[in-house]
Amino acid sequence: MPRIFYSLLILGFSFFVSAQQYDYSIGRETEKVDSVFQLITKYQSFGPKPTGSAALDSVKDWLIAKYIDYGYSSSHIFEDTFNNGNAYNLIINKPGTETNKWIIVCAHYDSYGQSPGANDNGSGTVALLQIAKIIKDIDCKIGIRLIHFSAEEQGLLGSFHYVNNTLGSEDIQLVLNLDQLGGTKGANNSKITCERDEDDSPLSNNALSSLKTDTLAQLIANYTYLTPVRNKAYSSDYVPFEDKGYVITGLYQESDYSTFYHNENDEIENMDIDATTEVIRGALAATMYFGRNLLPVNIENRHQSNLLIYPNPTQNQFYIRSNSTHLVNVTIRSSLGELVQKQQSFTNQVIKLNSLVDGLYSVSIYSQEGTLKSTARLI
Repeated sequence: MPRIFYSLLILGFSFFVSAQQYDYSIGRETEKVDSVFQLITKYQSFGPKPTGSAALDSVKDWLIAKYIDYGYSSSHIFEDTFNNGNAYNLIINKPGTETNKWIIVCAHYDSYGQSPGANDNGSGTVALLQIAKIIKDIDCKIGIRLIHFSAEEQGLLGSFHYVNNTLGSEDIQLVLNLDQLGGTKGANNSKITCERDEDDSPLSNNALSSLKTDTLAQLIANYTYLTPVRNKAYSSDYVPFEDKGYVITGLYQESDYSTFYHNENDEIENMDIDATTEVIRGALAATMYFGRNLLPVNIENRHQSNLLIYPNPTQNQFYIRSNSTHLVNVTIRSSLGELVQKQQSFTNQVIKLNSLVDGLYSVSIYSQEGTLKSTARLI
């Protein structure tokens, strides 16, 4: 037993060390997250979505249409039927070069009772859509299996069915669960909970879960403006995997959402879409990292690029402070991923903002050759 634990510790530590470095290849992809508000609004428009309802069937059909639109063939999209044919899990496979190895990224798509479920769990549902769209043409060593579970709100029935009846002998390297990512409008949503296995039945998967969760937290810190906090995993679709000895981790909002939880007020107007978008960016980065994406690694310490945005926060202008003056390309995107300004500028030269409303924006600075040199959040 000590020998096994030591090998797990070394494996987890090697993941953690490399995750500490910012990879611009991943960073570029996280900037492509967009349309979060629009997609959650569409999910909400189906109304309450309890398992077995016509509304949930409509959501399933909408999701399938989105995956086909993103370029996934029918041979990679599967419906996993249970509960006498009245409930469905939806599975999307993106195989890796190591054909029997997978990570599972999952989120339930049903909602509780009369709740429209914008946050719980439209946020996780949309996260899977965004991840699927962006990684579609990115090769990975480890296959990525996206699963929309149903009947989570009835006691994790969909995930229990999958683990006990559908999951085969594949080598599942990690299960990443995405549940209620949205944050609460008007609250302090600067943190996100990274969940780890602290259950002792079984105990054998706890050590690696803790290490993978540490890695997840580091990825959140690298690729979002959120502060990760660690907490126990419980009461969501990773539990059946956890009980069977698989390694799990997860993301869940840290701020209090109790006023809107499991009731008719779980609507997008009560969510923090900026924070939701950031969590989805972090989930995408984690998927690419744990899937061992095959993009050319472009590791650089962002703080050594000598490009700093000043002042920040700002009102109507800023400049890119640098040790030398040279021409760069600058793009500014809203928190929804929409391009709001694009221009060339010299470093150390004032850039005027074109009547941007108050909010959070991302600034990306590229060389003339198109290499991403720095990213920052502009307030």
